[in-house]
Amino acid sequence: MSGDAFVAEFTHIVNIAQTYIACTTSILVWDWLSCLPLEWRYIWKSGDRWSPVKILYCLVRYYTLLVLVVTDVWFFAPWSESACARYVRILPGIAVLIDLAIELVLALRVYALYGCSKKMGAFLLVLIAGFLAVMIAVPILAFDYTRLPSWPGPCIVTGKPSMAGPKFIIAFYASPMAFDIVMTALTVYKVVDHNRHGGSSSLMNRVVRDGIFYFFAITSLNLLNVIFFVQPNELIQAINAPMSIQISSVLCCRLILNLRTMNEAKGTVKKFSSTRGGWVTDIIHESPEPETIHFSARSRDDHSPTRIQSSELRPTENGIFVHFERQVHIDGKDSSVDTLSPV
Repeated sequence: MSGDAFVAEFTHIVNIAQTYIACTTSILVWDWLSCLPLEWRYIWKSGDRWSPVKILYCLVRYYTLLVLVVTDVWFFAPWSESACARYVRILPGIAVLIDLAIELVLALRVYALYGCSKKMGAFLLVLIAGFLAVMIAVPILAFDYTRLPSWPGPCIVTGKPSMAGPKFIIAFYASPMAFDIVMTALTVYKVVDHNRHGGSSSLMNRVVRDGIFYFFAITSLNLLNVIFFVQPNELIQAINAPMSIQISSVLCCRLILNLRTMNEAKGTVKKFSSTRGGWVTDIIHESPEPETIHFSARSRDDHSPTRIQSSELRPTENGIFVHFERQVHIDGKDSSVDTLSPV
């Protein structure tokens, strides 16, 4: 291709990329504005203070908006070649925190669905550590910039061969895709197992429905990025990267808001944040009827067998169970009663 033809193609692609990024940015801004009433009600006015879920929501929502400013500057501002070579790894580097926050939201959903199991928690920590290691290694080893026909110009990310392989850059998108596959599989398995044992929960069905929709949407975007980085034209390899960040942020925030909306609508749903020592919010098995808790009072003396009296407590209107334990000792006519404080 002659020099003039390359310049013409480059100018055309840059114009398309700038329009494309502006369109995907408008989707993120529109979603943020449309969700502000729900965000105010279920995030800022919620009683969980700064829970992990609220922190992750703010990272996914507002840190992404901050990254967008950097992204727009990246693609619209004129860069010198030396400046582009120096800072080319910054954009994917700051995007890693967004990807990590999104995957943590999915991991918390799975962790809560499995009853905060320690084994599941350890398994998820290992997955997250491996995911984070790959996402940090790729920008360091495999990110490069496209040599433009003339400078100044936009700083366009491309891949380069590294010790990890000639196309190690695709791991930047293959890694979250693999993580999402595991999270979706664990979610579907848990819901199927729950339904097989006679459980039926609209909340859990909503969890799996939102999770599957998110999985197919984000996996499609990551697969599209992998395809574009495999093809040889360096000018369009990174064209879908901003869109994958923006749409991931939109869908992740919707996951959180949808679940909090359903939790408010279900009076019998218990939240982890409403129990002592709990911190995982929004996901919990739902029972078709209020559960009951039995407790017993034991009366003993030296000449008669132990008598057991059973009783039950219904949940409060907030869905919080209060458990009392009482032990009664009888010695002749004297008796003493010890009552534990409610939990």
